[in-house]
Amino acid sequence: MPSSSPKIADLVTSITADVRSIVADEIALAKAEMRPTVKRIGIGTGMFAAAGYFIISATIIAWFTIAAGFAWLFAATTPLSGWACAFLGAACAMVALIIIAVIFALVGKKSFSHLSGPTKTPDTVAQAIAAIKTGVEDGKQRVEAATTRHHTANPN
Repeated sequence: MPSSSPKIADLVTSITADVRSIVADEIALAKAEMRPTVKRIGIGTGMFAAAGYFIISATIIAWFTIAAGFAWLFAATTPLSGWACAFLGAACAMVALIIIAVIFALVGKKSFSHLSGPTKTPDTVAQAIAAIKTGVEDGKQRVEAATTRHHTANPN
């Protein structure tokens, strides 16, 4: 009567091959399902980038208009030359932009100061690893016990 060890080895090999096949099939299915979504994400991202470009362009034109408005205001209310009024108008628009940028930077800095790392994830990962190790050790002990019982019951 042949030993059962090759049968157990064949079984483990078969299980390993099945698990690999299942994992490969699941990965292929996930890729097939995600391909249209990823394509849509790419198109949407491109559209948002184009919108961002045009809004930045419009903002630049708006600031030139604001600078021209300040220049017109200085020309109407002061005896300065046209170039001086244009310079002062541009300077006022620049100061306004700097003030707005500083406000956004301060709010952004405050937002970053409240960041923290994950707190629950390291614990759950450690628990999952411990459970896997326990399961593997338990499986090894069961296989050893089953093979020891089989060899003692059938010494051939």
